[in-house]
Amino acid sequence: MIISSASTQFNPRLFAFNIMVAGGLVVLLLALARVQVFRGAHYDQRQDAQSLRRIRIPSTRGEILDRNGVVLANNRPSYDIVIYLEQLPHASKRFDVVREAGTTLQALSAALHLPVTLSDRDVRIHYAKRRPIPMPIWQDVPVSTMAAFAERASTLPGADLIVTPVRQYPQGALAAHVLGYVNRDRTASDDEALEQYYYYEPDTVGKQGVERALDEFLRGAPGGRTIRVSPGGTMVGEVAEKEAERGNQVTLALDARFQRIAEEALNGAPLPAGHPLRGAVVVMDVQTGEVLAMASAPRFDPNVFNPGASAAPIQALFADPNRPMLSRAYGGSYAPGSTFKPITLLAGLEAGTAHAGDRVGCGGGLQIGNRRFGCWKHEGHGELDGLAAVRQSCDVWFYQKGMATGVDKIEDMARMFGLGRATGFDIGSEYEGLVPSPAWKRRERNERWWDGDTAQLAIGQSFLLATPLQMTVVAATFANGGAVLRPFIVKRIATAAGQVVRETKPEVRGRVQVNTGNFETVRRAMLGAVGESDGTAHRASVPGLSVAGKTGTAEFDSYEGGQRRRINRAWFIGFAPYDRPQYAVTVLLEDADSGGHTAAPVAGRIFAGLFGKQAGQVAGGGGD
Repeated sequence: MIISSASTQFNPRLFAFNIMVAGGLVVLLLALARVQVFRGAHYDQRQDAQSLRRIRIPSTRGEILDRNGVVLANNRPSYDIVIYLEQLPHASKRFDVVREAGTTLQALSAALHLPVTLSDRDVRIHYAKRRPIPMPIWQDVPVSTMAAFAERASTLPGADLIVTPVRQYPQGALAAHVLGYVNRDRTASDDEALEQYYYYEPDTVGKQGVERALDEFLRGAPGGRTIRVSPGGTMVGEVAEKEAERGNQVTLALDARFQRIAEEALNGAPLPAGHPLRGAVVVMDVQTGEVLAMASAPRFDPNVFNPGASAAPIQALFADPNRPMLSRAYGGSYAPGSTFKPITLLAGLEAGTAHAGDRVGCGGGLQIGNRRFGCWKHEGHGELDGLAAVRQSCDVWFYQKGMATGVDKIEDMARMFGLGRATGFDIGSEYEGLVPSPAWKRRERNERWWDGDTAQLAIGQSFLLATPLQMTVVAATFANGGAVLRPFIVKRIATAAGQVVRETKPEVRGRVQVNTGNFETVRRAMLGAVGESDGTAHRASVPGLSVAGKTGTAEFDSYEGGQRRRINRAWFIGFAPYDRPQYAVTVLLEDADSGGHTAAPVAGRIFAGLFGKQAGQVAGGGGD
């Protein structure tokens, strides 16, 4: 008898179970295929996104040179002591980054004799957000500290010595207001940074002068590193790196030698005892508009803004009532005083209301309406003609001829020389100044224009305002025959490889369209103001050099310390040589004696230095 086994018989329940298991395996295999084959790249990207971190590497700023290749700004290595928080020893699972970092910091402090200024909060924030990046402890340490670190502290856990580029100004305070300074860029928020970079290291950014105006050219392009981190955030390897690109090289029209001459002359201004040095000097090429020197006093050293430097000097600069950070050459506006008289004379000559031979008696003042307007020479000049009126800067002559000419003609002439508008200077924000008019006074002050206003305008006061840079353009216009030039100081921008990105060409913004004979009459009067012994600008004269110019002294009410005090703005504008002019010079001193006594000697020393001549003690001159 043959008996069949139950296991060989068809079992519907077992069959159904097997079908279910097989179906499940098929679904599982299809899911695995979907994950690994069809969507593998997607999940690889997700894994990389979770484990890869991009670190931004700041760029190195480009150099700034003078016209002859003298380095005015470049970069030097800064040696910084840092710790890598992720490299601190994990003694147990209860790792406390503050405790472990504190142990290393205390050891470093004891070995290097330097105080630790980081707080516990600084350590925790850096560990949470910037762990793979070194945390700076001391920046720009001296050689002695570097040696001590190498000898005693280099084996401490996580401690290291790294090199970073720091902006430096090899000439110190020379041309500081032109160059400006840099600081770390704090404008990018964490959200903005995280769009491209997980760890964001900022660039240095220009804060003033050329550094600020040309920041986009000087800054260069950042680089980056891509690293892989563990689930705990610790760096486990480097994937890729792109080097940062150096910024462009900027060549200025400025001449470092001329700049030094200008600053030394300004610093030696013969001020009355106790008067602070506050002023400006501008030297410009009268044919091209190139600014060859631009000085402002008091000055500052841009190197104090370097990372790691003490904050005290920086705070002192911004708290100083003399405002050393202000570039007075184009950032301050002042009544030009009698330096405006050549414009008034030219307006009168063109209108036919004044002639070089017109004689006017000066008794020390002139009654206009119910007010007496005085001359700077209280005893009066006596009777004198137009050329002598410029030479000796007689206010009474200009009161009379100014009122005869009228405010409209004087205003038009002033605007023809570029006053009342920005010069178009290529760095910094400049004041436009002000050329007042009856319409302006009605609009701004709700008052009518009086004859006294015209008289005051004729001698460069009233509401008239100009910057030293604008008055340099005026001097250059008289020098070159009537071309109103745009002053500029950036000559060329080039890549590190030498490819020119931008080059500035001379630009004529307008022309003074007047009778040639009238124009030469004013020039001749300015020549006499310097060359003749009775000229107010005679102290600007240089033996062997024909200098033309005009001084000015504008009164100003100061309220320093809550006390009202009348101070004098001392001016000089001029050019040389007279027959073939090359340079225009402007000197302004905010709190001085007079243009003739204080500003003219400064100008004389500058002209002597520019032309390689000896400036001597000049007798005579002085006054307004």
